[in-house]
Amino acid sequence: MVLSLPDETLSGEDPEHPQGSARSGELPRTAALLARMRSENFPVASRVLPGGVREHLHALYGYFRLVDYAGDEAPGNRDALLDFLEHDLARAYLGTARIPAMQALHPTVTECAIPMSTLVKLIEANRRDQHVKRCADFGELLENCALSANPVGESVLHVFGRAEEGLIALSDKICTALQILEHMQDLAEDHRAGRIYVPADDMARYGCDEQDLVAPRASTALRGLVRFEVSRARRMLRDGSVLVGALSGTARVAVAGYVAGGLATVAAFEAAGHDPLTAQVSPSKARTFREWARLQAMGGTR
Repeated sequence: MVLSLPDETLSGEDPEHPQGSARSGELPRTAALLARMRSENFPVASRVLPGGVREHLHALYGYFRLVDYAGDEAPGNRDALLDFLEHDLARAYLGTARIPAMQALHPTVTECAIPMSTLVKLIEANRRDQHVKRCADFGELLENCALSANPVGESVLHVFGRAEEGLIALSDKICTALQILEHMQDLAEDHRAGRIYVPADDMARYGCDEQDLVAPRASTALRGLVRFEVSRARRMLRDGSVLVGALSGTARVAVAGYVAGGLATVAAFEAAGHDPLTAQVSPSKARTFREWARLQAMGGTR
């Protein structure tokens, strides 16, 4: 389940790596990282996609989950571990990475011309999470999503050779919406980790406090708050779904799947009465497939 990092990769013996920036520890194996795809709200790399595209999407997903593990779950000094991951990411671009998930990333970043500055943002988002535990307002939440979510969509567009400025802007709307939905699903889990991603001013407006986030079931006030945030995410998905119509072929299939997963998650919240505390809110495969087919046919949400 976990991979012990070679001591020499973390001991500072590498002349390019700062002395003492991390100590030996453990990281999940690549197979364990990829297994998490089954719990996502959307199809990460559908089997209908060509094998080469799926390999690139798997490599990216493994990297994203590795960084999330370092920032959310890893024991010990997470800042130091994130520093090491950034160092190994740079090595991945040279083909000399030490960590298997980073080694798998090398063909993807070179063949798809993904800038390192895009992937580094995920590491920076997790560094931020170590020290910033609350969002004062929606603007701060958007700033967080710009680091933690939007680079994911931009990387996917690079895989399909469509990382164009206007398309990236639409992708950002989709990715931010998906991130907001995930935060709503994980209210209690995030609170237990000491973090609240719901904007503080929205909580105050709906009369919610932190204890509402860990109650056995959602209060009327919390349901109203969740409904508001989910509706905001739905509007962003609708606006960003124009991207589906701007794409063709396998790129259209993949992006339609991501939007479909988001819309199916919105429907799951509605079915649960916007209560993510009583039970896990997750999209049904049937609803995701229906939304996926509709988006591909219509080229977006009207």
